[in-house]
Amino acid sequence: MVVKKGLPVEMQELLKQLVMNGHIRIAGTVLYVYCRRMYQVDDETAARWMVTYFHREFPQQLQRHRDRTGKV
Repeated sequence: MVVKKGLPVEMQELLKQLVMNGHIRIAGTVLYVYCRRMYQVDDETAARWMVTYFHREFPQQLQRHRDRTGKV
């Protein structure tokens, strides 16, 4: 049985602070690198986890970022 632990509290706070200050791209990079190193997954899986996390936790900020950069 797999036990879901989630992100450490420090990581959650860091991501929240970055997103709320308008640095969602940096927050995405931090989360991507964390997933790659901690879980030793490939690029595609880490990218998918990163996007899923931002869809779940920060949907408005993600949409605003996508509108600004032109990525849909």
